[in-house]
Amino acid sequence: MKRPLFRLVYGALLVAIFVAGAWFSFRRSILGRPVTVPDLTGKSLPEAAGAVADQGLSVEKEPGRARNDDRIPRDRVLQQDPPPGALAKPSQVIRVVLSLGPRELTVPDLTGLPPRAAASRLAQGGLELAAVSWYRDATARIGIVAQEPEPEMPAARQSGVDVLTNRSRPERHFVMPDLVGRDAEKMRQRLEAYGFRVGSARYEAYEGVAPNTILKQFPPSGYPVSTRDVVSLTVSRASADMPGRGLSR
Repeated sequence: MKRPLFRLVYGALLVAIFVAGAWFSFRRSILGRPVTVPDLTGKSLPEAAGAVADQGLSVEKEPGRARNDDRIPRDRVLQQDPPPGALAKPSQVIRVVLSLGPRELTVPDLTGLPPRAAASRLAQGGLELAAVSWYRDATARIGIVAQEPEPEMPAARQSGVDVLTNRSRPERHFVMPDLVGRDAEKMRQRLEAYGFRVGSARYEAYEGVAPNTILKQFPPSGYPVSTRDVVSLTVSRASADMPGRGLSR
């Protein structure tokens, strides 16, 4: 009678010890002393795992979330959850996002663009317009004709691109003649033949002066001008004439 009773008590004791041990282990894993999460930024996955191993933590990569970053090299920790400095329970998993490294840039084709437009396009891609050289050739296309590095070549962010641009035919310079008192239509034709642009004339009635006679001019007589300048004329009209006739187109 005593032996079965002893076995029963002994078995119950073993069960109690097992249950108590399991409960203690459970409470320790769930309610254990929190640890501070270290900063894993910039570490490789093996380095990050080693940095948290002593604290009972582990590291797991977030699949499909890797992205480019200009500061963090490829396959290094870019982001983590929980963040650095947070408290974590022992055996907790630190989930990390890895960097794909800096985004690879390629030089765009700038052919035919003026320097200002080229600078804007380069800036959009993280590059810069560097040295701008130019020449004049009336037979070639106006704008950028060559560049270094060439189009589609890889480039580092904020690196410069040198360009060679054609400004077309040489600019012609003149001394402005005195046009006052001359026939406006004939002077317009002569000016345009030399490559000048003549703006719409301003008409004024002027007693004693024949219609379509130049009264004023800008630039004035003797003023240095180039073919880029626009010539403005004030022209006489008869009182019955309406503005818009003659030079005005």
